[in-house]
Amino acid sequence: MKKLLFLSFFGLFLLACTTDEGDGAPFVTDVVMPPSSQLFAPGDEVTVAARGFEADDDIMLRIAWPLSQAALPEGYADGVWAVVTERTESDITFLAPGGYPASTTEVKLFRRGKAMTLGKISVSDGRPPEEPSLYGITQYDCDETGIDRIDLTTGDLTRIETLGVLRRMHCVVNTPGSNRIYGLAPDGNIGAAAFYDLTMRYFRDSGYDNVAVAGTLGNSAAFLRCEDGRLVLMELNMTRTNVAPVPPSWMLPSDIAPEMLGENPFVTVYGGYLLLAARTAPDTCTPLVLTGLIDGGGFAVKTGDAEQADAMVPFGVLDKGQDGETYYAVGGYAVSKDGVAELRLYNPVSMEFDRTLATVQATVRSIAVRHDGGKTEELFMLCDTGDGGNRIRVYDMESGSERVLDGAVPCSEIVLAR
Repeated sequence: MKKLLFLSFFGLFLLACTTDEGDGAPFVTDVVMPPSSQLFAPGDEVTVAARGFEADDDIMLRIAWPLSQAALPEGYADGVWAVVTERTESDITFLAPGGYPASTTEVKLFRRGKAMTLGKISVSDGRPPEEPSLYGITQYDCDETGIDRIDLTTGDLTRIETLGVLRRMHCVVNTPGSNRIYGLAPDGNIGAAAFYDLTMRYFRDSGYDNVAVAGTLGNSAAFLRCEDGRLVLMELNMTRTNVAPVPPSWMLPSDIAPEMLGENPFVTVYGGYLLLAARTAPDTCTPLVLTGLIDGGGFAVKTGDAEQADAMVPFGVLDKGQDGETYYAVGGYAVSKDGVAELRLYNPVSMEFDRTLATVQATVRSIAVRHDGGKTEELFMLCDTGDGGNRIRVYDMESGSERVLDGAVPCSEIVLAR
């Protein structure tokens, strides 16, 4: 009897917590969905008309697509929040979802913990590309930011988006498979974590300000936010209601200000070390290493010897170990002085520069690294040639050869993204 009472109570508890259709009157009436024959591309605006929308209404999606396996009739993603762009009393507009195969998407109105099904739409394939593309980021004097795709053969530019004044972005990185460019937007004392979605074609400011620098943590984009003199590691999937209990943090040395760190993204190398570069003077850069992510030896900031340099760009590559077969994630800096750059590996334990991979007859401003098959293939370098233009040079890790893409580019940064 006790077991039956418990099961009955448990069932009532689940019923009370469900986000399915609520009891009583519907949230909205006279619903008008787009025609069933209409096919939306990811990022297209979808407008649903009805009577009774409220200012805080949201849209939740159930995205379903057919599978070839007989045992599984369909794949699906449920509980996906839509990107809502406009709300009125008579309609709500959101972006068709990206990142999924061609799908039939169920649209639900979500209000105060309850959901009401509005209808369905068809969305075309929005999966990220298999191969990365090279993108250039250009900062204009009018405070706009241009995003261009760069042809890897010809160097030709194709404009993807122009971000407005409040949507500028720099210090850019990518999480492979997200088809997003992450970076810092102007906000607060330093910057705000933000991204531009290349599939759905929209910009989103996370709301987190005081972000000093973006970078990569393994294969994920990450940010270092300044709080009370400390650098706190955060990712955009760590929302305000879903954060690490005690995120890693490092106390900055008194002579290093957060504003010194945002010229170029940080990289993560074998052993869990984070490599940053600080602009400590107009003609001086200093390597910074953040420790403690893996070894448990405590979170510390180690400062290397300052270098007289016009630019110091961190980079990460997969390099062969002593056995000649195993590849390890190692890092270094492209150190530029007087129009010549050296790509030098860096030892985060001894805090000393190691061997030089290559010498480039230009000032390297930004680096994007292409990996393939568990090893590093190429380093794309945005170079100031000293003649008023920028060129992209490509260094081949296997052969040690270098090539130059045709044409000058106006970009201030480059990033590989898919």
